[in-house]
Amino acid sequence: MLWQSDEKVKALQNKKAVKLIKLFFPLYFVLLFFSCRTIETRIYDIETPLLSENTEITIVQISDFHSVFYGEKQEKLIDKVKSEEPDLIVLTGDIFDDTVSARGTQLLLSGIYGIAPIYFVTGNHEYRSGNMQKIKELLWFHEIRILSDEYVIITIKGNEIVLAGIDDPFKSLYENDNYNQDLAMEVSFRELDYVNKFKILLAHRPERIEKYKKFSFNLILSGHTHGGQIRLPFLFINGLYAPDQGLFPKYAGGLYRHDDLIHIVSRGLFKHPLYPRIFNPPELVVIKIKSNR
Repeated sequence: MLWQSDEKVKALQNKKAVKLIKLFFPLYFVLLFFSCRTIETRIYDIETPLLSENTEITIVQISDFHSVFYGEKQEKLIDKVKSEEPDLIVLTGDIFDDTVSARGTQLLLSGIYGIAPIYFVTGNHEYRSGNMQKIKELLWFHEIRILSDEYVIITIKGNEIVLAGIDDPFKSLYENDNYNQDLAMEVSFRELDYVNKFKILLAHRPERIEKYKKFSFNLILSGHTHGGQIRLPFLFINGLYAPDQGLFPKYAGGLYRHDDLIHIVSRGLFKHPLYPRIFNPPELVVIKIKSNR
């Protein structure tokens, strides 16, 4: 058997690499051409008998922001939030990033401060940053409540609402080797089975929905998927790929019903030229909860 020399093998490998690059670059620029960069406001209407008559509560959900910019001072995003006149703003993880400065997030938090009460839960990138203490301090400075495997009862328009939040499972790798999200939920939320109020859970990862369903929440708000990154009409209906779900993810973005439970997954706000969003605009989610009494 004749064996090729190392030099010939390397030369063949280099030729293959050059061919792949030549194929990739035109495709990359085609994807960039079709990529979505402007924010879409996506509104979901929900009805419940757990609110008093003629009540409507507006929640703005911001997810997977990753400290990107929408205008020099985030004015494009901030103006959209203000225009919805929310009663509540929720930040469902990856608002910060582990690879870029937090300046973009700082400007956003300053801009939405005072519009409505704001609540936050962690995503995987907050823990990956290794700067959780600084992140918490910045959130506290803007009077944003961090929900860490706990719930609060808030009053909006005379209605008591249960708002709960869980830490991202990445906490076990970056902060506490013994952290167990399943156990934390069992300890913190089982008692809610006996609470007759509208109950909302903020949970960054949608793929863990079967875990969340064990509890008595009416609405769950998640992110993490970036909308499946590429959504080709009539082909990849729910996105091409999402972290922790892989190809053709089941929960990439939208509203999902599980009997009486409603699960909303934001496609998030992250944008980057290296990760073009195809037919998948960054989105600001608005949830309008109405009484159907």
